Amino acid sequence: MPRRPRFQLLAVLLVTAIQLPVVLWLCWHTRTPLPVLGAVLVSVPYLRQLQSPWHSTSPARSTYLALGWWSACLVFDLLMVPAELAVRVGAPWGLAWGLAGVLSLGLGADAVLGRPRLRKRVVRVDGLPAELDGYRIGQISDVHCGPYVSEERVSSWVSRLNALEVDLVAVTGDLITHGSSHVEPVARALGGLRAKDGAFACMGNHDYFTDGEHLVRALERQGLTVLRNRGVVVERGGARLYVAGVDDTWTSRHDLARALAGRPPGAPTVLLAHDPELFPQAQARSVELTLSGHTHGGQLAVPGVRRLSLARFITRWTAGLYRHGRSWLYVNRGVGTTGPPARLGAPAELAVITLRRA
Repeated sequence: MPRRPRFQLLAVLLVTAIQLPVVLWLCWHTRTPLPVLGAVLVSVPYLRQLQSPWHSTSPARSTYLALGWWSACLVFDLLMVPAELAVRVGAPWGLAWGLAGVLSLGLGADAVLGRPRLRKRVVRVDGLPAELDGYRIGQISDVHCGPYVSEERVSSWVSRLNALEVDLVAVTGDLITHGSSHVEPVARALGGLRAKDGAFACMGNHDYFTDGEHLVRALERQGLTVLRNRGVVVERGGARLYVAGVDDTWTSRHDLARALAGRPPGAPTVLLAHDPELFPQAQARSVELTLSGHTHGGQLAVPGVRRLSLARFITRWTAGLYRHGRSWLYVNRGVGTTGPPARLGAPAELAVITLRRA
């Protein structure tokens, strides 16, 4: 069987399994086959245009409608047993099932239409100079500018970060989905970032799904500093902060030792590393804070339980803040998506990390 038809067949089987409990439940309670027709009308336009797990030529409206509906069905599948148990112990039927339906539709809509959350975290650094106490770093990651993320959408995220008036902005990789068509648009949008000490970027694996050198040149023309196995010293009132970045791990371009070679003695270090798997190496070299992305928080996860997500298949550092000894890691869930533009239980985010003296 050719590759694409095989993939499409698997996709049909998967979404049928997700929708089947909900559709059967609706058919039973409405005493009509209309829910089956509705599910087919929502699903078929997207499935017919599905090229691969990462790409569909379906119009945006059909894409978001299908993915939102499937997300709602998945949530309802998980809530059917609790709702039935609630009815059996005396809860009103309408209340239990109505609540399950409202939650499912709300989470399904949020999965495809939700705007990035703003995450604020405090990192306490041993030996942080007083002049850097309260230093604020804005982070945007995994933009994935492409078919589902336009230049205008990236610019809206940039405007939100700019409004926070942070001291420094870190852009931690995967700025495009693939190909060269979105290199200049994402560079223009990210070129609008404003911070007291500037905007710094590192490269991710998707950034080499095109000519990486072209992307670097485009970003630097727009005023970003791209850190590829190097670092710079940022000064504030006589105190020094070393900001370093490593290149992509998937193509073995990373060189952490080289990135840290220019670190002044005693200067606290912020490392931009798209792949959080570099955190143990950063910790071994006494890097105070590593900022990463890459995982998207799994895109599909149990809300509030970061260990239960698809990201666990690729790393133990799935999302959020981690600490080992005096070293910290923050894994940003990112603002874009890989593949289908849906996030269930792993909402998109922008982050602000505030440095404080330990």
